[in-house]
Amino acid sequence: MQSSFFDSADRLFADECTPAHVRQVEAGGDTTQLWDALVCAGFADALLPESAEGAGLTLAEAWPILFCMGRHALPLPYAQTMLARAWLQHQGQTIPEGSITFAPFQVTADETGLTARAVTFGRTATRVLAQQGKRIWLLPTGEAQITPTGAHGSLDADLHWCAEAANKASLGDWATQQFRELLALSMAVLIAGAADRVFEMTLTYANQRVQFGKPIGKFQAVQQQISEMAELAFSARMASEMSCRSDSWQPAPMLAALAKCQASQSVARVTAYSHAVHGAIGVTHEYDLQLYTRRLNEWSRSGGGANYWASVLGEQALQSGATAVDFVRTALFSEPAV
Repeated sequence: MQSSFFDSADRLFADECTPAHVRQVEAGGDTTQLWDALVCAGFADALLPESAEGAGLTLAEAWPILFCMGRHALPLPYAQTMLARAWLQHQGQTIPEGSITFAPFQVTADETGLTARAVTFGRTATRVLAQQGKRIWLLPTGEAQITPTGAHGSLDADLHWCAEAANKASLGDWATQQFRELLALSMAVLIAGAADRVFEMTLTYANQRVQFGKPIGKFQAVQQQISEMAELAFSARMASEMSCRSDSWQPAPMLAALAKCQASQSVARVTAYSHAVHGAIGVTHEYDLQLYTRRLNEWSRSGGGANYWASVLGEQALQSGATAVDFVRTALFSEPAV
């Protein structure tokens, strides 16, 4: 991948987000130093226009940056923050300091307060942009009761705010769903990046590990698994890159749906093949592979799994009344109808 943004982002995350940093954050360590380093890099405002002191990048131009976040299993919602800040600026809202994640699913609000379940990066985000029906809130996690999922190293969490905190954080009503596709797209690109890193690690290991006098990568059965991994990782990457083909910060909703469906669908086999090739060492705490495969499995569910987004695509295709080819042309790639 030849891109100055890719090279710069990959070096940044390699330096600032080492496996040791990821382990520290998963164990509940402080994220301030890591976040400050990322903010100083300037990528958080990459999608903001230059008039708002941003870089004025389009989503297509910023795709390599998001991809590299996945390659290094970044334990902060940096990708979501880039999109959230762009959304807030576009809507004329004040942009707060700190990281922001999305909660478009499993949000309930009543007289006792507001609860958002299984919030992506709920443990490490500074704020949450949540939506239930038409109502939208920008909620500080510092005022929330945070309940981790209980899974080892998981960064997702259930969050609950009292009624007073929720009322103060309300941004009003919007007629349509705002964050579902933004979360889906960000998770799809992160999955693609992590799958690329897992494939890279697996290929390297297969060429170095010697058994019966030759590298295990020379055995046909292992070559079959690695070749399938390559196809799956590349399909996730292409789907995520297509979903970012936009001349603004906003993705095409159906391309975001397609990307998340394809990326999530690839996770189970990518992780299974990588652990099969690595053998027992792949699941050990000291070896870095499990940092990425655990995150892949978590990200495949975050923002809706493959079945959810497949149903969204199917429903849209049926409602359009178009042929499959015409639906792909017009709904996914915005070509004019003939």
